[in-house]
Amino acid sequence: MKGTRIIPVVEESSGRRDAVPGSQADSAAPVALSARSWAFAVNSTVDSSNIEISLLSFVVVGDLARVTGLIHVRNRPDVRLASVPDLSLTTADGSSLACLSGHVLPHGAMAWVSWLFRRPANVLTDYEGRIERVDLEHHTGGRVPRPRQPQRGTWVFHFTLPTAPAAATMAAALAD
Repeated sequence: MKGTRIIPVVEESSGRRDAVPGSQADSAAPVALSARSWAFAVNSTVDSSNIEISLLSFVVVGDLARVTGLIHVRNRPDVRLASVPDLSLTTADGSSLACLSGHVLPHGAMAWVSWLFRRPANVLTDYEGRIERVDLEHHTGGRVPRPRQPQRGTWVFHFTLPTAPAAATMAAALAD
């Protein structure tokens, strides 16, 4: 894509946004604040009650943050995820992120899940995610529907988004 310029941007803990030092941006007008976004790999997996939950990514776009993941139900071929589990997400300072919505795409023993949160003031920090219950339902064809089966457990995730200097180094490396 000739003529396209990528200007990496990093959010610092002060909430200020700056162009990454060493980037090849020229004197073109900066990208509007609402158009700036970041995606971070989380790659955190917790296993409890034969249910493995992996948080894959943390994506920031404007005032929103989306967390995506996979849920794998092992050794139970007759059930699948019935609903989006409640994911509570808190930052290092103890602030809870407001969950706006959640989505699930079940596919047998595996399901893709996504939660949409209000963006925290300081994105580049430590996080703790917690799921207390996963609802399963039978998905065998031709049978009378059975009630949901709540699976209690504690799936606790700890992850850190890179600090501003680490993110700047990553963005500068990607700009080369």
